[in-house]
Amino acid sequence: IDELRRRIMATRWPDQETVADRSQGIQLARLQEIVRYWGTEYDWRKAEAKLNALPQFMTEIDGLDIHFLHIRSKQPNALPLIMTHGWPGSVFE
Repeated sequence: IDELRRRIMATRWPDQETVADRSQGIQLARLQEIVRYWGTEYDWRKAEAKLNALPQFMTEIDGLDIHFLHIRSKQPNALPLIMTHGWPGSVFE
C-alpha cells in the first residue's frame, strides 16, 4: 500500500486542458482532487478486505486469464447470471 500511495502521489500531470467543459475528458483539477484523495485518505485496506471477503477464482479461457467471483444463490431454482465489466472498470463496482 505504501508503494501504491507513493506512485499515486508521483503522478506526472499533463498540461491543463484547452476547453472549459468535459468534451475532452475529465478536467485536470478534478482528477488531481481524486488522485490526492486516493493518495492520502482512501482506505485501501478496507477496500481490500471487502474484495477478499468474496469467493474469487482464476481460470483460462481461449488463452486469456479470467478473474471471476462465483456467488451461489440461496434459491435452489435460481437461473445462473453472468455479469461482466469492461476496462477500466472492476468487479468492485
